[in-house]
Amino acid sequence: MSDTKTHVGFLGVGSYAPERIVTNDDFAKTLDTSDEWIFSRTGIRERRFARDDEFTSDMGAAAARKALADAGLTVNDVDYVLVGTATPDNMFPSTAGWVTKLLGITDVGALDVSTACTGFIYVCEIASALIESGKYERILCIGADKLSTIANMKDRATCVLFGDAAGAAVIGKGGHRIVNSRCTCDFNYEALYLPAGGARMPVNHEVIERGDQYIHMNGREVYRFVVDKFVELTKECLERAKLKPADIALYIPHQANRVMLEFAVQKAGISTDKLFLNIDRYGNTSSASIPVALDEARQQGRIRPGDNVLLMGFGGGLSSGYMLLQW
Repeated sequence: MSDTKTHVGFLGVGSYAPERIVTNDDFAKTLDTSDEWIFSRTGIRERRFARDDEFTSDMGAAAARKALADAGLTVNDVDYVLVGTATPDNMFPSTAGWVTKLLGITDVGALDVSTACTGFIYVCEIASALIESGKYERILCIGADKLSTIANMKDRATCVLFGDAAGAAVIGKGGHRIVNSRCTCDFNYEALYLPAGGARMPVNHEVIERGDQYIHMNGREVYRFVVDKFVELTKECLERAKLKPADIALYIPHQANRVMLEFAVQKAGISTDKLFLNIDRYGNTSSASIPVALDEARQQGRIRPGDNVLLMGFGGGLSSGYMLLQW
């Protein structure tokens, strides 16, 4: 764990969401649920679902193009591509590799990171360290997920939570400074995981009948983990930066659940006015949620030059991480 010594920061940010909007009322047509039931428990009104022929890499590339344009750069300026995702296009090759093909980038590193909803924090921390090493100059960091492909549409407790989207940032020397960051994993896979599809459980007819190709989640355990980690990591980050909670202009956490996040910030002694939420329109988009929220907050004027902005993620693993930016 170390603070950023060289001035490394975000040079540009971009995001992408599919066109198709799926409302709570749409789910109520096929499930025993309602708009009121979903919204009161999650804060979600609607989410986006990608087309059948629109993949994680497509969304990631779309967000990447916007981030590059925001940075005033082209694909020729990229030295490395990192993608955080829980829904890769394939087991291999990497989704990052697919993104390089879509963008027309050649002869660069391309790597996926699988920490689910914490993915964007992880890839940005890795990028920051690579830039500080002096080996690379500009790295494209993407958080993208097509969760509609791994959500059980017959399970009202989980399918209503998730959406599809992508967000991206270009990281390099200069820009909106990364003050400090840390990623961690408190291994407890059964709290939130996808059982099938890997070497531990290859997909077969029996697996499909059990529904093990879909997300499995222990909601209560995840709730406790997120609340406790939010308080713990916020305190740690602020102490490292010698800041007080009031010095943070905006808190942008992974958009998991509005009720849970509002409780977490209150427990941490933070005003909910400083909490940025857009979960009502996108749902939980896993690795994409933080960069999408950051891009929207910036576009809405919620972030001004000099502001301290704290990004925080929580995901499968159970993983967590934070990144403090000085805008």
